[in-house]
Amino acid sequence: MKTPSEDLWKLIHSMNISEKGYFIKFARRHSHVSENNYVKLFEAVSRQKDGYDENEIKKIFKKEKFIKQLTSAKNYLYNMILKSLVSYNDEKSTESVLSNMKEHYTILFHKTLFTQAETILNRAKKLAAEEDKFAKLIDILKDQRNFDYRKIAEPDFDKYIDNCLKEELETIDKQKNIAEYNALYLRMSSLFKKTGIARNTKDKKMFEELARHPLMKNESAARSIRAKNLFYILNYLYYYCTGNHGKAFEFTVKRLELIGNNPLKTGGGKKEYLYALSDAIAMSYNLKKYDLCLSYLRKQREAGAAAVKTKNDIPNFPEMYIKSYSFEINIYIISGYFREGLKMVNEVTGWLDKYSGKLNRSEELKVIYSIAYLYFGAGEPEKSLNWLNKILNDRTEYRIDYKAFARLMNLIIHYELENYDLIDYEFKSVKRFLSKNDKLYEYENVTLSAIKNLAWISDNKEKKLFLEMLKKKLNDVIIKSGERKAAEYFDLISWIDSKLEGKSFSDVIKSRSKVKLSDLKLS
Repeated sequence: MKTPSEDLWKLIHSMNISEKGYFIKFARRHSHVSENNYVKLFEAVSRQKDGYDENEIKKIFKKEKFIKQLTSAKNYLYNMILKSLVSYNDEKSTESVLSNMKEHYTILFHKTLFTQAETILNRAKKLAAEEDKFAKLIDILKDQRNFDYRKIAEPDFDKYIDNCLKEELETIDKQKNIAEYNALYLRMSSLFKKTGIARNTKDKKMFEELARHPLMKNESAARSIRAKNLFYILNYLYYYCTGNHGKAFEFTVKRLELIGNNPLKTGGGKKEYLYALSDAIAMSYNLKKYDLCLSYLRKQREAGAAAVKTKNDIPNFPEMYIKSYSFEINIYIISGYFREGLKMVNEVTGWLDKYSGKLNRSEELKVIYSIAYLYFGAGEPEKSLNWLNKILNDRTEYRIDYKAFARLMNLIIHYELENYDLIDYEFKSVKRFLSKNDKLYEYENVTLSAIKNLAWISDNKEKKLFLEMLKKKLNDVIIKSGERKAAEYFDLISWIDSKLEGKSFSDVIKSRSKVKLSDLKLS
């Protein structure tokens, strides 16, 4: 169960070096003593690497008076850290600048320095309008009423009021428009996180129902740059989930152009650009534009590194990196360079460990599956099983698609390891899982039955004939049912060919790939 002490530990360990250094200066500046108890407590908790340890804290400070009121000290420290972080970021965002300006014109107004106050208010209104900060602008326009009362006797006052009303209503309408787009995005994103790519009529209908929303009909429905950005994201997500990668890529490119032309108006700054690059990476990968995909990956890593260098913290930045690693690994996979791709594993697992609990579980499961696939293709089935077990033991509702194929790969590995006695049990378990989650498509059904039967064929000629028939059947399923996406989760046809041709799985894929190893270097 989460405790306030754990919250304090997590907050401290979420801080970067600059933020920690700033806090120590902040705490000393706001205390009558240069080396106060809160700094000591902060540094002690900061040194605890494996979680909060109350007994250790009590032992360290047993001679200090504040230890008798440790709970109060921890609460005070927690709030002081939050205040220091607000102060640290005070000049880094438009929101902070506008908040400061609001305080300034409010103080000046109360001191009856009306001209000075109105000058600052007008500057704040101009800045908020220029950067589409509609929530802040609505707040500023409400404050403006205090100045409006003083203009009642001025000429053209009625015209002035009409303009003010129009301005406020338009601002409210734009903010409402953004809120509606955001709600629609959250609904579609939630559907994607639970379902994955639509692979049957039922899944597709759920996405189509959301796409029929009036806000999705035309770009003109978006009343601002931020709303237009959400319009592009929604269309990208819809077309991606329903299999139209060409259209999804179109909207990704439009979004990148929008952010490039309006860097301050999309609401996310540098992180919005990085998110858009993530989508461009995904779409260029799915369209097999691997050179373009790697180009976008380079841009994302460069932009991310620049953000870290300038201490510009990006929310979800670790998650973006994990996502980019996932695509890079998959390019090694589809080109057959499994063993070369394994060189990335330590770096990727380092990120997984470092940011455990802070990453979107959907992205974690995806990259874990990719690592399991790498080990399988590199001829290390036992290590592949270890990674697959991380997916098989996951109890969340995320990425049922990867969980389904993790079970199929698990079954194939047991076949490779000649664990034939386990296959019958695993077969029942996998079929139960797929049926329960509405994922027992024809492709999976054919594969399941084939592996079960293949395990008991010992004659080589009979096995070869069975594999040839299986290959034909799967190709027919792919053509008939449009199940090409299933083959992207696991290249079963190449695995069958490796058995028929007496080659390694890796060599079969390499022989069909147009990607060279030299193309896979990011730097």
